[in-house]
Amino acid sequence: FTAARLANGKTVQYRNWNGCVPPAGQQTCAAPADPLGGQEVIVSGPNAGKSVFTAGYPCANPFACFVNPLIVQNNQYTAAASALYEGGILEVKKRFSNSFTVLGNYTYSKGFDTSTDFNSDYGPQDPTNLGLDRGLSAFDERHKVVIAGVFDSPWKSPVISGFQLAPIFSYNSGHPFNLLAGGEVNGNNHTTNQRPIGAGRDTGLGPSYTTFDMRLSWHHKVQEKATLLLTAEGFNIANHTNFASVNNEVGPVFGFEPGFTTFNVHGSRLLSPSQPLGFTSAFPKREIQLGLRLTF
Repeated sequence: FTAARLANGKTVQYRNWNGCVPPAGQQTCAAPADPLGGQEVIVSGPNAGKSVFTAGYPCANPFACFVNPLIVQNNQYTAAASALYEGGILEVKKRFSNSFTVLGNYTYSKGFDTSTDFNSDYGPQDPTNLGLDRGLSAFDERHKVVIAGVFDSPWKSPVISGFQLAPIFSYNSGHPFNLLAGGEVNGNNHTTNQRPIGAGRDTGLGPSYTTFDMRLSWHHKVQEKATLLLTAEGFNIANHTNFASVNNEVGPVFGFEPGFTTFNVHGSRLLSPSQPLGFTSAFPKREIQLGLRLTF
C-alpha cells in the first residue's frame, strides 16, 4: 500500500499494484512503483511494517510489472456485489368533494451498494477488497416530494362541463456521482474506473430536480356513440433549469490541490462544462403539448 497526505492534512492509503519490496535492510525501491509518487508501506516479508519512498513515475519496464502488458484489462464478472435500500413513505390523500382531490407524498430513503453495474468502468478500484467500494448507490435519492391534485368541473352545462385540471409538483434531491481520476492512479493498467487518491465511491452529489407540470382536458360527447377529447399539457411550466449531469473527471491529485477540503463535492453552474464539476447537460425546458382525440 502507499500512504499519502492530502491537502487538508488527512493521511490516506491506497492499493499500489506496481509496488516493490526492497531487499532486507534497505529503505528504497529501485523499481518505479507509484505513478504519483508517495510513501509505500510494506505489508509482508522481512520489511513488513516499514515505509519506503518510491520512485514516483510509471513503470518504465511494463514486462516487469505485468504478466502480459499487451492486455490492458482482463475482466472477470461476478455477482459478488451487495446492495441495501432503506426508505420510508408518508402519504396523505384527501377528497374534499366529488370534484376536488389532493394527494401529497414524501419519501425519505438511502441506498448503499458496492457496485453500479456489470461494466468494467464501474469495477472496484481494489478488486481484492470489494468492501472498500461500498458507498451510496448511484440511484440514491434522499428526499422526494410529490404534490398533485385533480379538479373536475362541477358544472352541468354541456359547454362548460367535462373540464378537468390536474397539476403536479415534483422535487427530488440530487443523485450521487463518482469522482474519476481520468488516468492512472494505482498502477493496475485500468484507467477508466480509478478515483482520485483517497476518494471514496460516489462521494459527489448531483443537482436536485424541481418541476411543475399541469394537464387541462375537456371531454365532450358529440353524438350518442362519439366523444371528443381536447388536452393541453405543460411540462416544467415554471421553466426551471434542471441540470442533468456533472463533469466528474477531476484528476488523480484532486485531494492534493490547494484549497481542498473534502471529496463530498457538488456541481457548479459557474463552471464551464469542460471544467471539473461543471454541469455538462440539462433536462428540457418548458414544453407544451396539445392533443385532440375523437372516439366513435
